[in-house]
Amino acid sequence: MKKPDGTLTYRHSFFYQLIIRFVFMILLPILISWWLYVRVLDYYYDKNTLATQQINMENSLSWLDSSLNAASHVFTALGSNAEIVYYLEYYPDKPSMLYSLIKNVRSFCNNLYMMTPYLAGLNIYSDDPDLLYSAPFAKLSDIPLDAGTLRLLEESGPQEIIWQVSVPEDSGFPAICGYRKLYLADYIKCIGYMEVQLSDRLFSDYFDLLSELGGDTEAAYFLYQGEELIYTSSVQTDPNPSGAHSAVTDPAGFPKPGNSQASGYEIHPLQNECTNTILIPQLGLCVIRSGKLSGLYAGSSERLPSILISLIILLLLSLFFWFFGHVASLSRRILVFSSFIRNSDPDNLTSFHPDFPARQETDELNTLIDAYNTMIHENTALISRVHKMELLSQDARYQALQGQIHPHFIYGTLETIRMTALQNKDREAASMIFSLSTLIRYSISISSKSVTLKDELEIASHYLTIQKIRFDDRMDYDFRTDETLLDLELPSFLLQPLLENAVMYGISQTLEHCIINVSSERQGSDIILSVFNTGLPVPRQRLLEINSLLSGDTPIESFQGRHNGMALYNIRERLIIFFHGQASIRLASSENGTAAIITIRKEAENASNYDS
Repeated sequence: MKKPDGTLTYRHSFFYQLIIRFVFMILLPILISWWLYVRVLDYYYDKNTLATQQINMENSLSWLDSSLNAASHVFTALGSNAEIVYYLEYYPDKPSMLYSLIKNVRSFCNNLYMMTPYLAGLNIYSDDPDLLYSAPFAKLSDIPLDAGTLRLLEESGPQEIIWQVSVPEDSGFPAICGYRKLYLADYIKCIGYMEVQLSDRLFSDYFDLLSELGGDTEAAYFLYQGEELIYTSSVQTDPNPSGAHSAVTDPAGFPKPGNSQASGYEIHPLQNECTNTILIPQLGLCVIRSGKLSGLYAGSSERLPSILISLIILLLLSLFFWFFGHVASLSRRILVFSSFIRNSDPDNLTSFHPDFPARQETDELNTLIDAYNTMIHENTALISRVHKMELLSQDARYQALQGQIHPHFIYGTLETIRMTALQNKDREAASMIFSLSTLIRYSISISSKSVTLKDELEIASHYLTIQKIRFDDRMDYDFRTDETLLDLELPSFLLQPLLENAVMYGISQTLEHCIINVSSERQGSDIILSVFNTGLPVPRQRLLEINSLLSGDTPIESFQGRHNGMALYNIRERLIIFFHGQASIRLASSENGTAAIITIRKEAENASNYDS
């Protein structure tokens, strides 16, 4: 607003408006972009570091696997000891054998202790009442397994090991016990259960290894069995300062294993925390490493060059001017195109040719303009094709109706003549009149609608009936038709002009006996319609001229003659329009006669006609 003296207030001054625009359009976007850039850089740095730690933790599982494999070798050694097996199953006087066996068995077990790292105990459990139990032999009732785990052990396979992780009461490292069945040779009978106890030093050394591989000495490690926390290296207590509790008995605030129980890492930027998770499938355990993101990232100010800020400022300014220039140009082009569409005549649509320079790149508006122009061209071509087909159909109809001024009068007259011939027992004349009447009726009914091959063959039969009576013994005809093609749709009055050409230019030009063959068949993926006659063949030069016209090499204006070639050209044009360019016609001549051959390719068999 203005002051009473007419001057502008400070809020409406140019300098104030410039400052507002600079702050909100340049400065704030630059600061926000810079902050986002640093955050994204931090995120990817943390992600790559955690991925490396994840790989190191997963590689550490090979060390743990080797220790468990050493325990499995102890099972194999115990099961292969003949003295132990013989004592448990075969020796009848077991008390007397025990005293002679105990020295050898204990020496054998001592060797296993020396050869196997972390081996803390060996036991062989049996329920044989004749045994005298002395280490390492023990009663089955003393096995430290609950009913469910014992049943699982009884149902296990010969080489399957059941691992049991025991949680100590002093919140120290858990110990591991493995159990496996003891079999006779060839696994024909289970004679006991073996127990191998591993020292809790196994997990102590394993967590020391994880700490060395992780690099972050302040990170904490958590060991879960299912959803139960059984060990943690953290000294954290309950987050509620009202009372301190053991980390194992009250794991509030500690990371929990996910529902998927899958290995991987997670980043929690809002809490400044990150976790790595690995699974120990043999033991059903999950190890989680939890640390602070600040322990991974040393800060961006020491690593990013200050010149990057200037480059970002220049980039943002360039993008600012480029964007608004592009928007202004696009808006002008849209307005020009929309104005052209709005002012176009619906009954006479034309292509859009913009007066502004064509852009080098292709954008959505150019694509829209190209699609509009393509639609106009296709619509114009379609209208032209339909109009041309209508003209061709009318031309065929007019040619068939020449001299037919009163068709109904002619039908009645022909029918009267036929009935008179029948009364006079002249069946040949009656048949000829019936066929002629059918031909005239069919020719008058020609339209742009399609007909079937069956209809065309019926009309061809009537036409040839008349010509057979005319030429008597000089002409015969036959039809060879594939029954599966009778429903094939064709332009109307297609075969009769071909038969008329065969009679006019072939049979009528010779006194020899002639045959006309009308055939329809499939050849591979194509459909072939053929009208063949054994009359006078077409001269070679004339054959070349007609085929050149039918192939499109010779324009209709340059074609010499207005007889058989023109009728064939009419058929060719109707076929191209009806079958969308997937059909053709040609003449073929040999010593035996001349054939007019129509080829319909497979793609056009089910194509819709020009009325669709």
